[in-house]
Amino acid sequence: MQLCPHCGHQNYEGVVFCEKCGVALVPVPLSTRQLVEQEEAIIGTSELSDEGVLMLQLEDDMSPIMVQVRQEVILGRISEQSNTTSYINLSQYGADDLGVSRRHARMLRDDRAVYLMDLNSTNGTRLNGEILPSGVEKRLRDGDEIMLGRMRIFVYFKA
Repeated sequence: MQLCPHCGHQNYEGVVFCEKCGVALVPVPLSTRQLVEQEEAIIGTSELSDEGVLMLQLEDDMSPIMVQVRQEVILGRISEQSNTTSYINLSQYGADDLGVSRRHARMLRDDRAVYLMDLNSTNGTRLNGEILPSGVEKRLRDGDEIMLGRMRIFVYFKA
């Protein structure tokens, strides 16, 4: 058995992503991809791979959080788990000091798309610098910047 460092769930040997929270249990190889240029703007893909893996790169942390988005993921300062919802506890990254609420934002998977929604957080959520109104879903793209309060997170889609 292997213990998930994020949620503490016991997983069978050989499992790559925690069966409970979806966080990577082993180093997942990163790939490089060519960016597509279109009318002076660089556009990242908005479609997940079949695995549904996102890399969340916190501004001051060298190791990304690898998470397999099955249905929905709650970002915040709590570590509760359920069968369909994963929780990414950002406490160890200074979330409390940076204004991250306990249940700050939600990432919801719909087939190969992932949507971000603010959960009526105290200090708000921004997507690529724009305020995300509470309860409004916006589709995430590879390379997007999310601000939870003052915590900066870059989102990358694993190819």
